[in-house]
Amino acid sequence: MKILLTLGFEGDRDAFERALLRAVTDFVANGAAKRATIDVRAGHDVQNELPGVSTETLASAVVALWQPTSMEVAQGFPLPSDGRVVGAYRVDEVVQKEYDWSSTGVVTPGVKMICFVRRRPDLDHEAFSRHWRERHGPLAVARQPAFWHYVQNHVALRLTPDTPDFDGIGEIHCRSTYEALQRSFDSEEGKRLIYADTRRFMDHARSTVLVTQEHVVA
Repeated sequence: MKILLTLGFEGDRDAFERALLRAVTDFVANGAAKRATIDVRAGHDVQNELPGVSTETLASAVVALWQPTSMEVAQGFPLPSDGRVVGAYRVDEVVQKEYDWSSTGVVTPGVKMICFVRRRPDLDHEAFSRHWRERHGPLAVARQPAFWHYVQNHVALRLTPDTPDFDGIGEIHCRSTYEALQRSFDSEEGKRLIYADTRRFMDHARSTVLVTQEHVVA
């Protein structure tokens, strides 16, 4: 089981990241989850290098918990004092491309884009999920060389009444902002194919992106 908590916070970004990392590290050390990651909105330097990419306005951080002892325990995760839960999801994880990183407690190299995806209104969730998993995922791996780590989280259950109604939450991790900017596509034809395919299953106008930096906790 994998649970995603999307969070908002007020105040200093770096202070919140440190507090969130301590909370998640203790949570895993106490056996409440097998492993975890935190993703916090990237700092101004990264945001300035990727202008216009980050469009998500409600969530500023994401906590991923693998194999928590229960959904209730995951929902009871102890937030830093200036944090609040925006959404909570049980998801089916599909790793389209794995990465070679296992260092714990230090920021992962590069930049990560959390993509909050809503399906096209004429598709049901099953059709959306099947296309994203079976057609778009392999196409993206084949034609987007900047992808170091690519994970699809297919939403199985929204855990609170106020959780935003996203159908999927994608994790796209690039080794650097240069990779993200210069190697997002293998060619103009690859770019055309990717954008044409996204229009087959997702609602671009109602989907958003959060640019983050990641810590792994295991």
